Amino acid sequence: MDRDILWLGLHKTGTTFLQKSLDLSQKALQQAAIHYVDLDEFRRLWTRPLLHKNHPEAPAEACLPEGTDRWLVFDENILALVQHGLTRRGFYPDAGPRARIISEYLGLKAPRIVLGLRGCASLVPSLYCEALKSTPFKTFQSFLMQSVEEMSWLPLIERLQAAFPDSELVLYRAEDLPGQEGRLLSAVTGVPTAAFTLLDKPERVGFSHAAVSHLHELAEQGPVSRDMVRETVRNLPRGPERPGYAPWSPEDRAILDANYARDIAILRKRVRTAHAGPRLTFLDLAEAE
Repeated sequence: MDRDILWLGLHKTGTTFLQKSLDLSQKALQQAAIHYVDLDEFRRLWTRPLLHKNHPEAPAEACLPEGTDRWLVFDENILALVQHGLTRRGFYPDAGPRARIISEYLGLKAPRIVLGLRGCASLVPSLYCEALKSTPFKTFQSFLMQSVEEMSWLPLIERLQAAFPDSELVLYRAEDLPGQEGRLLSAVTGVPTAAFTLLDKPERVGFSHAAVSHLHELAEQGPVSRDMVRETVRNLPRGPERPGYAPWSPEDRAILDANYARDIAILRKRVRTAHAGPRLTFLDLAEAE
């Protein structure tokens, strides 16, 4: 628990709630000598200057404030921007080099790397809907850069282990997170669960299946602007009467669910048999405390 912490996401795995809870818990973190910079400020000072090509501003100087002795870095955009999360080369193919740039600039030494996983059946539609908020409209099929049969988290995990051979990689399932956020923050930082101030869960407007279907219909008639996307989501929000976007056939969903179960089983086996490189930890948040 004395190492720097590099928390890399994934996107759409409860990261906003966790980051805002960390910001609300600055006093407890400072008492534990942990330096955490809130997400917007961290992106302004370091993520964009270091990782965005031709960014006009230089990164800020990296130094720990007096009274702290380790960093807690938490930005899922280190892996990639959300619209670049899924590529023809798989999920986040440049995650290792991007994370190394941040780590080396800040002077993190063999940081403890944290990664939340989520089944692709729910994650990929969520990535797509999140990308629609800030990028030019494209259909789901255009966004879908890999076949369902190929989707796996193992290559990403292996790339991160190769990039950080002396680091512990801490994994957890995002599906197990609701209600366990404080427990996870404590497990990662060593700060007692009771010391964290958790964010009140905000109401967030989500993309319903009806909204995305309507946007696809509009795209057949001409360009779809971001204003049109926002208006459609406001008019057709996700809710009890409108389920979230679900583009998969039953056959594709079965493949994705089976792939995710296989990945988790392989990772758990690697933990048990120590065939995971230096260190691999799987936090079982679903287990009773």
